[in-house]
Amino acid sequence: MHESKSFASIVVAAILAVALLGCCCILSSALIRVKIDKDMIRVTGSARKPIRSDLIIWHGRVSLRAPDLSRAYQDLKSGIDKARAYLIAHGITENELTVSAIETHTLYAKVKRLPNEQPQEDPADTFRQIEGYELTEDIEVRSPRVDLVGDVSRKSTELISQGVQFESQPPQYVYTRLSDMKVTMLAEAAKDARARADQIANNSGCQVGNVRFARMGVLQITPIYSTDVSSEGINDTSSLDKDITAIVTMGFSIR
Repeated sequence: MHESKSFASIVVAAILAVALLGCCCILSSALIRVKIDKDMIRVTGSARKPIRSDLIIWHGRVSLRAPDLSRAYQDLKSGIDKARAYLIAHGITENELTVSAIETHTLYAKVKRLPNEQPQEDPADTFRQIEGYELTEDIEVRSPRVDLVGDVSRKSTELISQGVQFESQPPQYVYTRLSDMKVTMLAEAAKDARARADQIANNSGCQVGNVRFARMGVLQITPIYSTDVSSEGINDTSSLDKDITAIVTMGFSIR
């Protein structure tokens, strides 16, 4: 019995020793983290600059329907020719124009059903009567002359009065010098982060030392005056004038 009690005491003492050692390790780790946080200041710097798009991409579409495929093709070709002539007359050059391949859709007669009859898949529907064809063709304009093409895109529906079934898509505005701008913006954001760190340190009676770490955020390209942000970054193409914003998170040693 005495030996049993002695063995139990040894086990309890071992458990307490292990627990005490674990607590010491945790406390030591906490003290290290506190010391690191105490000796470092973490700040976020940002830089914002207005930019103006230097490339415009605009799509227009000519479409028509006709009961005969050959007739539909001839009418579509006539519409495309009129659209090209209109765009060139308004200052767009041949080099800025690209015409896509023709898309053809067959138009089938609708299947007549009773009022309460549910639609069902029927192999016979495959042999429905053809009512006609719908042909479409896209025109793409890419140009650095942003203002001119933007103005033409807004006026292009005038083609409808010439008998052309023309549909204009909203232009896309692109800034092509983003890679060069990125370096400059990140440098400005880092400069802002350092200024913020200096201000905080001075107010606390400390001095800022070396950089401990630096993390770059994704660039945000948004419509001017917009406050939208995204963790994956925003690249707005709907606005001619935009803001580009860079964010950098930095850690500095303090003394």
